[in-house]
Amino acid sequence: MQESQDQATDEYARALGDAQTRLAQKEAELRKAAENHASEAEQLRCQVEQESRDTHQVEANALREQLAQLEKSVEQEMALNMELQQRQTEQEKLLAQRDDVSSQLQEVNRANSRLLEQVTELGQEKDKLQQELEETRKTADKRQALLGRAGH
Repeated sequence: MQESQDQATDEYARALGDAQTRLAQKEAELRKAAENHASEAEQLRCQVEQESRDTHQVEANALREQLAQLEKSVEQEMALNMELQQRQTEQEKLLAQRDDVSSQLQEVNRANSRLLEQVTELGQEKDKLQQELEETRKTADKRQALLGRAGH
């Protein structure tokens, strides 16, 4: 009986030893898995941080580009506004010049009208003088003809 108890104790001890060995192996595997898990988690955390930095960098670059475009648009708008103001100033000058030229043209037209009246009056006076001259010639020719007959 002792023998069978010893045998049972030996078997129990072997089973316990085997169980402890398997437990130690499982604990080692578990530690290794935990270490691997921690390492992978750290790698993932680093990757997420890097991706986050990359995303922020991409977003920052996009914002910088948008800001540069906006600044360029503002500069272009300012340049266009200045050009518009210059053109408006030029247009105002041209309108003032047009008004001056229009006034001068009206004055020239009035002067031309006065000259035309004078030319018309002079033409009428010339016609009158030519008519008087013609009548005077006729009268002179008649007198000469009368004098020429009287002298014969």
